Amino acid sequence: MSITSPEIFGVTESTITLSFAVESASGPVDARAEVLVDGELRVVSEGPAGTRLIRIDQLEADRPYRIEISADGAGPLERDAFFPEQVTTLPAVRGSLVGSFASLNDLHFGEERFGGSPGEDGEFGEEAPGYPAVRETDGEVPYWLFMNQDAVADINAAGVDMAVIKGDIADRGRREQFEVAARTFARFEMPHHAFLGNHDHYALLEGEEVDGYGLLGQAPAPRCVDLGGWRLVLLDTVEPGEHHGVFPDGRMRWLEESLEETRELGMPTLLLMHHQPVPPEFRNTFTNRIGILSEHSLRLFDLIGKHPQVKAVLIGHTHQNRVRRYPAAGSVPFVEINCVKDYPGGFGHYRLYDDGSFRQEVRRTSRARSLAHSTRCSGFFKGGYRRFALGSLEERSFVWGGAGLSR
Repeated sequence: MSITSPEIFGVTESTITLSFAVESASGPVDARAEVLVDGELRVVSEGPAGTRLIRIDQLEADRPYRIEISADGAGPLERDAFFPEQVTTLPAVRGSLVGSFASLNDLHFGEERFGGSPGEDGEFGEEAPGYPAVRETDGEVPYWLFMNQDAVADINAAGVDMAVIKGDIADRGRREQFEVAARTFARFEMPHHAFLGNHDHYALLEGEEVDGYGLLGQAPAPRCVDLGGWRLVLLDTVEPGEHHGVFPDGRMRWLEESLEETRELGMPTLLLMHHQPVPPEFRNTFTNRIGILSEHSLRLFDLIGKHPQVKAVLIGHTHQNRVRRYPAAGSVPFVEINCVKDYPGGFGHYRLYDDGSFRQEVRRTSRARSLAHSTRCSGFFKGGYRRFALGSLEERSFVWGGAGLSR
């Protein structure tokens, strides 16, 4: 018996979330496993025969903990960046909670397959040793459908005030893909707000114009949503029919006016958009070539740097968890979040406070079928997808902001 793929996935000021599997020589089993915190038994897990997602609660804030997992016959666990010697909970909350929301991005309703050999253009090539693929026809329910359905169910269980969907909803921008997305979003038990990404306009490449906003019943971006004294600014970064993003003069003027308003009102502000900005020195790698044009990014950095009420920029598109900062924008974090449809599969959970601080915890979709699919995908691209998509714990779980309009 062995413990495989142990991973500390997320932390808050009072919880630690981890995942692992128990395997025999024949593969994953539902054998008993014990999770210990500083040597004390906290959780007994009896299954499933696959990835298990465990949330340990009632922990103290800002304290290091050592997590151990044991099973009959299993040897000691190897510690690494995914499962370190100890993990520290976030600092204690100082302000009062005024609102919460979840964000999803890169849902890709209707995607035919994921995986294979990566091409120069980012498209998936043929399967090869080390480069497997998963297809929407592999099971009775397409993977993209159950991954999104299960994420919505987890968001409902989290009890947030709203959900925001940050683009790439329909994989090829087709009417039927938006229609099934709209039916899935109808399961939300709270208001939801969606804006489009580059994939949502790809029907143009097939000669068809599709009104994604109309099919989703959403007002087009850019627009603003207020929550608990905070303002969420939903931006449009799309050049329809193109993979990369843009932020031209008209959009810049609209944002300038919006930020002048939140500064005058004293409202802490979050910007949400699909594409990531890219400074000129990093524009040549594939992931950066598909971001916002560098000349547009520089102006965006400069504008954000003038507005200390902007606490963060929340981004999709890259399918990975990363936090980046750019000198011209000050210390504001530009936060990229993993996709919903494959590994690790999940969403960002945000809590907003009256002192101008917020807390992020990336959550992994918890239903057994989603964990099985996302775990399968983690080994794609010669095992490199896990490292690419997951990011560090500090990029998934953190607290930022505070002290009114300062950062």
